[in-house]
Amino acid sequence: MVTPGSARHLRVLLTEGTSLSSRESVWALGLAGHEIEVCDPDPLCLDRFSRYVKRVHRSPRFGSDPDAYLAFVLGVLQRGGHDVLLPVHEQVLLFARVRDAFPPRVGLAVSSFTAVSTLLSKVSFARLLAELGLPAPPTRMVRSRAELEIRRPSPTT
Repeated sequence: MVTPGSARHLRVLLTEGTSLSSRESVWALGLAGHEIEVCDPDPLCLDRFSRYVKRVHRSPRFGSDPDAYLAFVLGVLQRGGHDVLLPVHEQVLLFARVRDAFPPRVGLAVSSFTAVSTLLSKVSFARLLAELGLPAPPTRMVRSRAELEIRRPSPTT
């Protein structure tokens, strides 16, 4: 593992190569000198065209077959000698759920399933912010159609 201040370059596997989040991650990691590979079903995904991406592994589609996608990524990690798996999009929830399935030598940049679930749920996240007393945009929880149809005064500026 890399310690703070260490100059070791890592082999990083990103979980997709199509989003702008992935592109920004590739850019930042590439500038830092890390070796980057990407899993994506599209052989012409956005990240393929980065000089920093060494390889694109053509994976099953996460959205249509998460089990096949997970098996594919685990297989790439078993064979590839990667140091880190970096989920850069919604795949984070899947990897948080199965954290114990990863080879111990692979760092997984993912929090617990409970923490990730809380952050991805707008209702849970709004409640967490309120509990912590942190500022948040005005939020209204709607539990029925009748509540939704109630007219509220618009905020004035």
